[in-house]
Amino acid sequence: MNKTTNLRMLAGAACLALTMTVTAQVHHPRGFKNMARSMNAEWYASPEAIAVADSAMRYQYPCGGWAKNHDWHVLENDTKMAERAGMLAQIARGESLGATIDNGATTSEMLLIAKVYGACKEARTLKKKQLANLKNAFLRALAYLVEMQYDNGGWPQFYPLKPANSEGHPFYSDHITLNDDAMVNVMKVLRDIYKNKQPYDALELSQAQRQTAEVAFFKGVQCILDCQIKKNGVLTVWCQQHDEHTLQPAPARAYELASFTGSHETATILNLFMGLSHPSDSVVQSVTAAVEWLKAHALRDVKLENFTNAEGRPDRRLVHAFGHNLWARYYDLETEEPYVCDRDGVPQPSLEYIGYERRNGYGWYGDQPQAIIDRFPEWLNRVRPGQNQ
Repeated sequence: MNKTTNLRMLAGAACLALTMTVTAQVHHPRGFKNMARSMNAEWYASPEAIAVADSAMRYQYPCGGWAKNHDWHVLENDTKMAERAGMLAQIARGESLGATIDNGATTSEMLLIAKVYGACKEARTLKKKQLANLKNAFLRALAYLVEMQYDNGGWPQFYPLKPANSEGHPFYSDHITLNDDAMVNVMKVLRDIYKNKQPYDALELSQAQRQTAEVAFFKGVQCILDCQIKKNGVLTVWCQQHDEHTLQPAPARAYELASFTGSHETATILNLFMGLSHPSDSVVQSVTAAVEWLKAHALRDVKLENFTNAEGRPDRRLVHAFGHNLWARYYDLETEEPYVCDRDGVPQPSLEYIGYERRNGYGWYGDQPQAIIDRFPEWLNRVRPGQNQ
């Protein structure tokens, strides 16, 4: 792992509260991640926003990261209350097991804190010391993202890494995690930090801090390039996870087998690459190869339909839809055929062959690659004029 002593010294120790009452709840219909991303600009300077940031900071682990799947502004039920109490006890002991970048954790908190800092600084709704507390929380999180990055440029799902199981085997969360955009979400934050984009520009980070983010970002780019699966010497796409040592495709949960991924993670990676200002030849080659693979593996004239089944329950199935293309989440590494999978870990050719729970509880198909394919010719002509002939 990378060492980030200087960043941690700049970040300081645990944050102090922004408000007099850190346990105050904000009753808001939106979830925390939605609040971090999409409230109007004025809201982030409001007492409500300050209380939300205050609550999130209270649960920041000593390592600088956060746990996942929490709406920090509310205590939804007794289970969550008990879980939060356990977190506070863990934090008091200086422990951080549970900090993660999965499901938008840590990056969402950083976004909200940066927005609240910028809005409150402009509106002068917080004192200098309170603004400093916000900035310290952000810097601790930035240090966390840098420290958890592997030397090969990848990010695990959790850091600190989970202890090995009873049989001595590491958890799948140790793998380089592209699944659900975990690594790409981190890289987007790092990119916007080193480019000094909103809302991170308001933090007035030092040149050294922004350069640290830039180095980590481009290490991530190289890792993704190194992970791209080659078959018979030809670049294809990616798996949801890659082994943190060999960079080979790796499995995760029982139904998440090592595979080519088509519909989601690959499209997100390509969006990231196609947004680079000056893509290298390696990046252009990577995008071109992945687009060709996606073109060849589209499920043509089909769409995913929600319907009511014979038992009166909401269900999903694939139906014919002329002119509409889908891509499977998974394609077999040997046959390159699409498949779905239940919790028994047995690949099946289509949704009707797996149980109701997994059929309706996972994103098996998507059309995200279509937008990539549609914009590819213009992108290639822009970054390599005359190559797309």
